[in-house]
Amino acid sequence: MDFYEKWLEYDYNPWILFDVSGKVITLNQEAQFLLAEVTPHEIFELAVSYANQSYGFETTMMDLEYGKYEFFGIMVGYEDNDAIAIRLYQKPPERIAEPNMLKLSTHNIYTLIDLAVSTSSINRQHGFTTILDPALPDIKINPEIFVGMLTQIFGCFDDTGEIELKLSLKTGETLKFEGKRYPIFQLSARGNMGAGCPVQPLKQQANQLNGYILKKSDQLIFEAPLIID
Repeated sequence: MDFYEKWLEYDYNPWILFDVSGKVITLNQEAQFLLAEVTPHEIFELAVSYANQSYGFETTMMDLEYGKYEFFGIMVGYEDNDAIAIRLYQKPPERIAEPNMLKLSTHNIYTLIDLAVSTSSINRQHGFTTILDPALPDIKINPEIFVGMLTQIFGCFDDTGEIELKLSLKTGETLKFEGKRYPIFQLSARGNMGAGCPVQPLKQQANQLNGYILKKSDQLIFEAPLIID
């Protein structure tokens, strides 16, 4: 791998080369992570839609969001009818506001989840279904912010059906925090999403917990580092 290939491989922005049928020919490291959030077909269709009418390169500024990835523009290029490439310009991630391990204390996450569920169940006709990985240890977290954030997340779903709550440990991904890398735990809530969900305040609360919020059509996902020491 020469210098330019290495530069492309480790670029912060995802880059994918497709053949004429939409099959991935090659991609860089960041694009591999992106394709865990969106199908190659969707990215291929995006490239075709915004390609220059004649051979060459076309840059388009737009807001795109796929899972935890947010982009502010794309560049599409092709020189023949055999292949087409796309590069997605990634927005910088939100920085953790004043990270401080001293603000965290050790708690049983299952107890905190139960507290938020019990509080939210009082005013709901439909309850919760839970799929919780039983192997997570006690973690360092701010309990008041965590329970308050979960309560607000549950409030984003209409009381027309149950909320499906799932807790798991992500495999193959880590978060760098305070100079160390930590595994990521994921807590997702799925249901009938209401129209007025306050996503920005939720993102701010998640940031205080050293994590982030992902919003999908019927789902809100909280991801954060699993800090145990």
